[in-house]
Amino acid sequence: MTGPAPLFTIDELAGFDGEALRTFLEPGDGGIDPRDLAHALRAGDAPLLQRVRAALPEPDRAAFAAALDNGASGAAIAASQRRVMEKLFWPLVYWNRPDEYAALIRGERIHQRILDELDLDGRIVCDIGAGCGRFALAAAKTAARVIAVDVIPALLERLREQAKHEGIRNIDIRRGRFSALPLDDASIDCAVACSAFTSTGPHGGERALTEAERIVRPGGQVAIIWPQDARWYTARGYTYIRVEGSGAVEFQDSEEAESLCRRYYSEAAARWVHDTGNTCVPYSVLGVPPPNDVCLKRIE
Repeated sequence: MTGPAPLFTIDELAGFDGEALRTFLEPGDGGIDPRDLAHALRAGDAPLLQRVRAALPEPDRAAFAAALDNGASGAAIAASQRRVMEKLFWPLVYWNRPDEYAALIRGERIHQRILDELDLDGRIVCDIGAGCGRFALAAAKTAARVIAVDVIPALLERLREQAKHEGIRNIDIRRGRFSALPLDDASIDCAVACSAFTSTGPHGGERALTEAERIVRPGGQVAIIWPQDARWYTARGYTYIRVEGSGAVEFQDSEEAESLCRRYYSEAAARWVHDTGNTCVPYSVLGVPPPNDVCLKRIE
């Protein structure tokens, strides 16, 4: 999904804590260019600039500082801000609007055949980018244990609350990032990322994929559910599986459906909800494919 309208300003980076800044501003694997970041923050206050510089890896701090010192045209600054905010759109949603994000994904259902492909019964599973538990809560019903990892405390708190509400006690919640998972080598049976992993940083890329494979025992598997770019994974030894089905997102009520469709999908989807009054919105109306596919790799 791509946010159809700007919801945030560059100054809202100040809301991130140190760990979030280190995670989301990491330049590696196609993450945010430190020069773009410097241009985008040119008008930022000194404390924010200091925090951002400290959050960057040591080799990138000099490039950030040099770009701050060098002049840039208004057009160049605006272009940098657009690129940075495109990268940070979802992290800012997760951080600033966790309840709204929880409502947005509450009605998404992973196709049962995709879950069956993973063979989670009695397994130790890591949900990478667990958020508020879209996959972890479903997996915990059959897995021996689910380790849910995310960098957003507010989302993990909602996962903790929902697990308690459902009486689920086998979810181990940990804060961590994709590129430095808080698990030992070969310590789990299956690593899964559900609509959370991308081909570039900070939510993916080569380093994060290597991390996902590092924590899986020989004979286990890594699964990327609802991949954005299946060819990127198949080029790295993954098998692509897709099952038939159209599917829909089930919102709580028509007001919520219309509001969230307008904000996160499109005006056309919001109009469809308004005109039909339907709270079950097909993925075809939302303009995105359903969560009916997965990229799998067996770890040798």
